[in-house]
Amino acid sequence: MKSKVASFAVDHTTLDRGFYLRSLYTVAKVYPIKSYDLRFRAPREKAYLSPEAIHTIEHLMAHYLRERLGNKVVSFAPMGCKTGFYLVVKGCTPQRKVMEAVLAVCREQSNLQSAADVPGLTVVQCGNPEFYDIEGSNTALAEYGDLLEKLLNNK
Repeated sequence: MKSKVASFAVDHTTLDRGFYLRSLYTVAKVYPIKSYDLRFRAPREKAYLSPEAIHTIEHLMAHYLRERLGNKVVSFAPMGCKTGFYLVVKGCTPQRKVMEAVLAVCREQSNLQSAADVPGLTVVQCGNPEFYDIEGSNTALAEYGDLLEKLLNNK
């Protein structure tokens, strides 16, 4: 069955780890909305992120990307397949600048020591604050940071 979902049109058997512009929309015929695919894992390798690491990274990126990109960040959300995240930004922010912001967060937040280092991980701010993985998050962010550095240096 053919789907109108952009990510369903991608061949996940050949998809590599990376940073991809998944879709570009225009609101009111003038305002761009870009959806990026932050692919931490290649789906075919079946080396998925743990749900706890995903939750931890989601908190970190949601908080720190807004510090770097401000109100350009519309959403940062995990992929259900546990291989990465979707980042939605508004405006004409160049892809390189978005990648550099993600890289900075990866580098700055890949050496967490405890749950206290994770923004919004309290009973008041989160529906499941006991659900986190510091070590898994540190590893995933460091690995993805290495990949982003390579991608940025090749552009």
